[in-house]
Amino acid sequence: MAVVRTGTTEEARSQCEQFLAAGIRLLEITFSVPDAVELTREMLREAPPEVHVGMGTVTDAARAEQAVAVGAAFVVSPNCSPDVARIARGASRYLVLGSLTPTEIVHARELGADLVKVYPLPPVGGPRYLATVRGPLSDIPMLAGGGFGIEEIPEYREAGAIAFGIGAPLVGEDADATRRRVQRALALARGGEA
Repeated sequence: MAVVRTGTTEEARSQCEQFLAAGIRLLEITFSVPDAVELTREMLREAPPEVHVGMGTVTDAARAEQAVAVGAAFVVSPNCSPDVARIARGASRYLVLGSLTPTEIVHARELGADLVKVYPLPPVGGPRYLATVRGPLSDIPMLAGGGFGIEEIPEYREAGAIAFGIGAPLVGEDADATRRRVQRALALARGGEA
């Protein structure tokens, strides 16, 4: 999943366009982007039908309602909010709730999360931590998140992550560099080499 988190709407739009051109099929536009809702609306109109555009940093009920109202295909929260879960599930949106501890991970599933974003992983041990919590919770699908690089994807994959939320490391100095980085990340996420 390509995560768009920028300081300006223009930069975010450019990243979205580059990610789509590079073959990304899951595009998360975070609420930290200025005018995130309007940008999501634009990307929903412009993206090919096989691309799923969702909203991230959905931390509360108000943001969840905005994400649902704009038509986001999925909702990603860095936290485990019952209100976000209720609104997203009530609108039949794919739901990704953020958690870190085993208790939070199980709670996210109980709230209806389709996928649990284990976040932030790098500061707490990265792949080693994920592998440890996956041991007793291997039936819960987990997304690795929290600021790691493309070349670390195989370690997180081996630790049990089935999805990866990556933003800035996918962005190159130009569209060609971004395309190469995205292709590398997709190949590694699928278990191959680019």
